[in-house]
Amino acid sequence: MTPVGRALRVGIVDDHPAIASGIPAGLADRVSFAAEPVVATTVGELLAAADGLDVVLLDLRLQDGSEPPANVAALVAAGWPVLLYTQVRQPQVVAECLRAGALGVVGKHESWEVLAEAVRTVADGDAHVNADWAAALQLVMAERPVLAPREAQVVNLYATGLPLKSVARRLGVAEETAKEYLARAKRKYLDAGRPVRTRTELYLRAVEDGLVAPPGERWSDDA
Repeated sequence: MTPVGRALRVGIVDDHPAIASGIPAGLADRVSFAAEPVVATTVGELLAAADGLDVVLLDLRLQDGSEPPANVAALVAAGWPVLLYTQVRQPQVVAECLRAGALGVVGKHESWEVLAEAVRTVADGDAHVNADWAAALQLVMAERPVLAPREAQVVNLYATGLPLKSVARRLGVAEETAKEYLARAKRKYLDAGRPVRTRTELYLRAVEDGLVAPPGERWSDDA
């Protein structure tokens, strides 16, 4: 297979070695590289190692505790188009990254052909969001509730299965205080048009908003 399009300078930020090393090989016959892609585990590492990139593939969640929108903003400030490359569906976080300047999103489950097309599209300065992602993003365009730090901590702990009494003990507050924080958070979700009636619904909202790690993924303590 002959690579399509102009030769591109590509950067990759992903802290999963198998995925990061596999991307250049998977795209080699589909994208023309001007040079070997620059692979980094953090945005800071890529900024220090690369120059004049045409497109950056950015993993949505990195284990260094960095925030996805801030990562996008740093890359955009360097003048590099950003394509989100993610294993999990977090429409709210993706929406924030698009607002921060990312031009597209591709799931890691998608084919190399889809990824190659997205890389070329974003490198040309155009947006790439398929119909599936567009539908998911439309559902979360309702305002994200602004939770106070304690409210967010209670949501994080309670939504992931910790009993309220244990949440209170972990935070060093009375159980009634923890209960009030939880009630305030639920009211804010209701006011934002995204009501939560059960712990499962709260967990799903928290995952969408980046407050809780998705199933099968573990964040660092700073995340």
